[in-house]
Amino acid sequence: MRLPSSPPSRSSAFARLFLPTAALALAALAVASCTADPSTPEGAVSYQAAVRPILEARCTSCHHDGGPAPFSMEYNAAEWEDGAPAWVGSAVSAVEDGRMPPWLPSGDCRDLAYPRSLTDDEKSTLLAWRDGGFPEGDPASYPGPMKVDTPPELGAPDLVLTPDEAYTPSTDEPDDYRCFILPADFIEETWMTASTILPGDTQMVHHVLLYLIPPESVASIEGIDSDDPGPGYTCFGGPGSSSLTTLGGWVPGSVTEPLPDGAAMIIPAGSKIVMQIHYNTLALNGGDPPADKSTAQIWTAKEKPVNRVESLPMAHLGMKIPAGEEASVQERLFEMPVDGSIIALTPHMHLLGTQIQATIEPAAEEPACLIDIPRWDFHWQQSYGLTDTSVIAAKKGDKVRLRCTYDNSAANQPIIGGTPKVPEDVTWGEGTLDEMCLLYVMTMVPYDAPDFRCGAYPSCIDKCPDGDSSCFFDCATVGGGQCAGCLVTAVGKCAPPYCAATGLEFQACAKSCDGGPGCFTYDCKPQFDAFYACMQPHLEAGDCAPQLAACGL
Repeated sequence: MRLPSSPPSRSSAFARLFLPTAALALAALAVASCTADPSTPEGAVSYQAAVRPILEARCTSCHHDGGPAPFSMEYNAAEWEDGAPAWVGSAVSAVEDGRMPPWLPSGDCRDLAYPRSLTDDEKSTLLAWRDGGFPEGDPASYPGPMKVDTPPELGAPDLVLTPDEAYTPSTDEPDDYRCFILPADFIEETWMTASTILPGDTQMVHHVLLYLIPPESVASIEGIDSDDPGPGYTCFGGPGSSSLTTLGGWVPGSVTEPLPDGAAMIIPAGSKIVMQIHYNTLALNGGDPPADKSTAQIWTAKEKPVNRVESLPMAHLGMKIPAGEEASVQERLFEMPVDGSIIALTPHMHLLGTQIQATIEPAAEEPACLIDIPRWDFHWQQSYGLTDTSVIAAKKGDKVRLRCTYDNSAANQPIIGGTPKVPEDVTWGEGTLDEMCLLYVMTMVPYDAPDFRCGAYPSCIDKCPDGDSSCFFDCATVGGGQCAGCLVTAVGKCAPPYCAATGLEFQACAKSCDGGPGCFTYDCKPQFDAFYACMQPHLEAGDCAPQLAACGL
């Protein structure tokens, strides 16, 4: 649904990040390796000789003419005619305070691929330039672009997918989330090795996510689309179903990272892809939004891969954030359902989140940090690939501890109709005022590895008290959550001869709340309790074994 609140927009986020918030620090030491410049005092750091290459490498992917940032940092000789441009002071201050570039992970956790963060030497160079009065220096001293670690060139994409119709975002609220089912029919299994997005309008497209719609969910998502007038359908928080898998995405400044050689994400025959776009119309500064046609580009393998990459969504569905609590910690322990290499991580929360952390706890070994976002910002989220040296060889049964912290105090409430929202208890959900505690664990396994969606389920369900439907559903999500959809479908197919009445009551309730996780844990819990109490003896007796076999059980 469209945001009824007014959280910080991308434009206001940029403004907040660049407004100086503290007195400038004491002078930093100049970097000895900076190129000398005869037009500046001896030893001083100049823009042309030392700073321009840093800005071009780290900043101008967003800060360019027509880009998503509110001003350009590209070199313009006219801007320097009367001294340094107006933005330089606040830009260096934002770097000094750690607010820019917008790279959220802690550097003390794990090495991540293609970071946007500045090195200590680069920060020192910018501070020394500030302390020297921001001299431009001689343009002839510009050494050319700075070499940084970037992904390999991919060549032309194999699939270029654009929605059939252009969409003009709504200006009723500052943020409009819209989903589009892309015009691609996968008549045979496809092996995706990389993806990216070409935004139709870089000013108002804030971020984009691609989701895989498995064959069994296509009709449901197409129904949501057809019920919503206009191109696509509104979809804040998610594309309409918890069974959809994240394939890729785009944020300003992101890079297109291919999967490891010989690995691919599998798009099964009969699947579809939905593209979720977050439009931020405040970035247009009051102008009318143009019609947008953003495009997805996908690269594929021509030969069957050696390994497949699975997106395992580890979701703390039973979270509850008390009203008024300033630092509510929600924590859950998961199990890896398979032996595999963890190659990327995507943490996710909504507007109340302040910090998200994950650690891996192998048997008989010390816990190790997976990802730590110490200052969460909903408007700067992405997937983080691991480097060759930081990839984790996980084993089935290894524990993953996910810890999410939220501020649900009166001072941190969204504005609704000009008035701060009154704090309320907040639980899991896809809506604006709901929350999530979620970590996608991108795991690489052999292509022909058996179905492991429920690999962690048996050991978990054995610990559940009799009749505890919440434990049943929580266990279905252990190790990634992909088991839940399979189990619910299997039990639903098995139920009619045994528990038709309670099953229909739960089904009717679930339709009213989109059939998502909240239906099982909150909205329709009484109906699910009754259905589970009826079905549990039949599950234990093996009456549903043929249906559960599809889930590897």
